[in-house]
Amino acid sequence: MFVLSEVEELTNPEVAACLDIPLGTVASRLLRAREVFDQALSRVRARRAFRKGMR
Repeated sequence: MFVLSEVEELTNPEVAACLDIPLGTVASRLLRAREVFDQALSRVRARRAFRKGMR
């Protein structure tokens, strides 16, 4: 779902139709997926900053 929305650039109604799920489900799952993605990205950036500081 995250890939369909963010990479394939499908709208929420298009994602809902592709996966045959309610539009509200798409919205709530995408919200959570974006939160998880942002948290993971923050961890990656923190590791890179730490490693850069170790040089």
